[in-house]
Amino acid sequence: MSFDDILLNIISRIDGERYKHAAFHLMKGKRSGQTLQDTEYYRLHPFFGMLPSLHANDFDLAYRRLLAAGLIAEKEDGTVFLSASGKTRAASQGPVRLNGWSYRGMERLFFARLALAVQTVSHLSAGDKSFMPVTADPVVQRDVKRLFSTVLKGKKPGDLAWEMRSSLEAAGMEDDRLSRFAARLTGKGMSGMTWYQLSEVTGISEMDLKVEWVETLHIWLDSLAKRPTPILAALAKGVRAESPLTGSAKKTAEMYRAGLGMDDIAKQRNLKMSTIEDHFVEIAINDPAFPIRDFAAPEDVKAVRDQAARLATRKLSVLKKAFPGLAYFQLRLILARMGKEEGADGYDDHGKPGKPAEKGHRI
Repeated sequence: MSFDDILLNIISRIDGERYKHAAFHLMKGKRSGQTLQDTEYYRLHPFFGMLPSLHANDFDLAYRRLLAAGLIAEKEDGTVFLSASGKTRAASQGPVRLNGWSYRGMERLFFARLALAVQTVSHLSAGDKSFMPVTADPVVQRDVKRLFSTVLKGKKPGDLAWEMRSSLEAAGMEDDRLSRFAARLTGKGMSGMTWYQLSEVTGISEMDLKVEWVETLHIWLDSLAKRPTPILAALAKGVRAESPLTGSAKKTAEMYRAGLGMDDIAKQRNLKMSTIEDHFVEIAINDPAFPIRDFAAPEDVKAVRDQAARLATRKLSVLKKAFPGLAYFQLRLILARMGKEEGADGYDDHGKPGKPAEKGHRI
């Protein structure tokens, strides 16, 4: 899937309710309350944090291409929506194979470890113990050294290659994609291609190559989680998010469970109340047992839900006009719970009509 198609897919889910920057922050994995809410509201989990280093210029170029092609348009207030032709193109897209919410950019750590391990095995097999490592990151170098002193100790030089080949075959990806992926790896007498070089050889844009590379890693890591092999499982250790909460929100959740109120948490953590509110919205999104009744009356919760369903919107400004007596924080919490308690509206992770969200573990 191209970068333009991914952007079109995202816009199809936030259709007419968000500005273009919502998609930009989503792909970069911004940990703001708004971006996390959008991820849950519009089922944008596959795309969250998929390109942490995405430049605004690259994003704007793609956005302008979609505008120029007549696939998207902007309302007077700047919110973006799909045109008729945009809806047709979005509907023709295949399933989304990204899994950004689970990896949040950490797939890059897996690749860095893998690349150094491949390079090391290649040089050692040739009897070369002195070479310039492909990464200067001391953490990655430490991880790979530990791998060679533990999991790889006593292994044959070809064991890593065998695990890679067999696991990639099990993941079911096409040969051309895998060839482009392998071209980024460095071995004895062969340097990995830069994005520019790979683009020149393949005729594929650098942005589309980067998207394919991330998608390949996500597909591979998902497959490895189901069918782990010793060496690759060690390389993949710690790359999958163990908790859906960000670190700071997790700390707030722990303090809340211990009986502290929002004011006390803000004071003890020396954080603004707006930040604590963001944390609570994040907790409400991820904790199926979140006590919404402690923050809004049952009749208000029902009224907001009914209005959101009637207007087919989750836009806060619209709901605030309908419920001026409720704080934005209360509205955000109510919307956060909608996807968990009533089933998600809109799309699932494959761009198909949404199904009720499964119950998770209490935060």
